Amino acid sequence: MKKASPFVILLLLLYCFASAKTTSAKTWEPGVSKGDFFFYEIYGVFMSSNSDTVIDVSPFERNNTDWLRIDINDVNGSIVHQVYTVQFKNGTQGVFAKQTDIDPSSYNSYDFTSNTGIPICATNLDVGDKLPTVQLVVNKTFVKTYPSGGRETNLVSWNFSDDWGYCYFDKKAGMLVELNRVHSFVNPVTGEAVNKTDVVRMTRSSLWEVSASQAKIALPLFIIYVLLIVIVVMVTRKPKPVKNKPGTEKTLYSQLRKRKREI
Repeated sequence: MKKASPFVILLLLLYCFASAKTTSAKTWEPGVSKGDFFFYEIYGVFMSSNSDTVIDVSPFERNNTDWLRIDINDVNGSIVHQVYTVQFKNGTQGVFAKQTDIDPSSYNSYDFTSNTGIPICATNLDVGDKLPTVQLVVNKTFVKTYPSGGRETNLVSWNFSDDWGYCYFDKKAGMLVELNRVHSFVNPVTGEAVNKTDVVRMTRSSLWEVSASQAKIALPLFIIYVLLIVIVVMVTRKPKPVKNKPGTEKTLYSQLRKRKREI
């Protein structure tokens, strides 16, 4: 029996290593940390196929939300713990806790058909990787431009008969940047369709400058901070003692004596 050459054995080992590497399970890690926060604006738009229809919008969906803030409270493995603060236009607030498992095998962590919160993904998802849902994957990666520079962004889109839309996720952070989703409700009797468009858009982030307004806010704060430092330094600084030049005391004494004689 002929022994295999060392070259053939090396090729087999390399093939086995490559196969094991491609079939190994991918680890899903969060791209956020405790202390990170994100602000969003949320609103809905209703449109009917019949322009004469007056749409009766339920009180819950009348765009009563002024802003939404998400604070990352803790990160434990693939579990991201969040605290939601909802500011309503009437001045009241609502605060509640939520947790998201960013591992796509945990299908029940978020469902686009149930309004349970803002979806969060794992960091550095590639095209074809699953979201924490059953049916959605990353379609495309592109660079989105912000005042603080460009950031890689993942595009996710879907198109069903009664539900379609898209959303952008920051690739590094895994946080939702923008969501535009349309629900279509069709009256089976009249055939009239009412479309509700849900819009969720990030307006501020602790990780990068999302909008020009955030950059404008940061600049005055920096200027105020510098001015405060200057004022504190000026107030607390002790004045330097004035030293007379050598011989000054003698000159002043001579002038006083001379003036006294004249008098």
